[in-house]
Amino acid sequence: MRIPEDVRKDIPLTSEVIYFDNTATSLTPKPVIEAMDEYYLKYRANVHRGVHRLSQMATHKYEESRKVVADFLNAKFEEIVFTKNTSESLNLVALGLEGIFKRGDKIVTTPYEHHSDLLPWQRLAKKLGLKLEFIDGDDEGNLDLSDAERKIKGAKLVAIQHVSNALGVIHEVEELGKMAKEEGAIFVVDAAQSAGHMEVDVKKLHVDFLGLSGHKGPMGPTGIGVLYINEEFFDVFEPPLIGGGTIEDVDLDGYKLTDPPERFEAGTPNIGGAIGLAAGIRYIEKIGIDKIERQEHKLVKRITQGLDELEVPWYGPRNLNKHAGVVSFNVPGLHPHDVAAILDEHNIMVRSGHHCALPVMKKLGINGTVRASFHVYNSIEEVETFLSVMEELVKNLR
Repeated sequence: MRIPEDVRKDIPLTSEVIYFDNTATSLTPKPVIEAMDEYYLKYRANVHRGVHRLSQMATHKYEESRKVVADFLNAKFEEIVFTKNTSESLNLVALGLEGIFKRGDKIVTTPYEHHSDLLPWQRLAKKLGLKLEFIDGDDEGNLDLSDAERKIKGAKLVAIQHVSNALGVIHEVEELGKMAKEEGAIFVVDAAQSAGHMEVDVKKLHVDFLGLSGHKGPMGPTGIGVLYINEEFFDVFEPPLIGGGTIEDVDLDGYKLTDPPERFEAGTPNIGGAIGLAAGIRYIEKIGIDKIERQEHKLVKRITQGLDELEVPWYGPRNLNKHAGVVSFNVPGLHPHDVAAILDEHNIMVRSGHHCALPVMKKLGINGTVRASFHVYNSIEEVETFLSVMEELVKNLR
């Protein structure tokens, strides 16, 4: 497969706009849409417990999708739970582990987290009287690993993003996972911005719980996410939601939960979404994660070089080996929303604002940024067009 030409053929929108908003959501290739259409048109039915052939087919495809996700993360089949998105996955972790904490226990995270990997821990700490500590880092988003080692000592749980959605920094998750394991701490990873863009191996990263969204890196549909639960926690993690599909037996005195993963998926799931997510994963695996990484790195290198030449300040690690396909910047004298609106007039789609990372913005002393983020279908030619528009914009301001 030629990168990015062949991928662009599968995504008609790439011929109409320059889409640099992949951190918010990626564009969807035709094979993903076709897989979902097949479900809705040819074997539309609910999963599990149905005897008729449509239900049997839907169940087979749904559970086959779970196997695709498990292989993608190097996990076991039963360790994969389907959710709505990363936010729901991380909230479920906080709710499901509530019973293991006692007053004074320590949770460690970073000041760079997306709100979805911050608010659940803040709420849990406030509710249970826990200590919440933050690993020090610099304005580029680089963590102080010596401070991390000190803070993680005695921690009950460590929660960290793999890649910052605001700064693009790739955190040393494998090393932090080792630190957490040495302390006997539970290790939680937000993989919303890494899955589908780089290798995410739950065993290599020493992960106990991990959340991801299907509509981002995996190029699947919205409304489908994944919660990975290490099998060691099956009997520790209390399902926050119970009901249809989660039980083995019920009487008026109580109930008995069924085996994982069903016990963690109450009610009718997003069947079409799970099938679409599996199709997205198959699609990016056909391309090759290494090729995706290389393409995004090439784009980051060119866009940061171009912004430097225009004297437009950008944020994140100067070491581009630690910089994922997310570049945040500001044009002095213009609000981020104004810059985004001007770029939109030139058919360039970017995100602007605080990116659900207000503590990051406050740390940098800014009210937001403009964010360009990439996937494998973005091209150097698109970056050059972006830089040409930016050059004209900056020239008009000076």
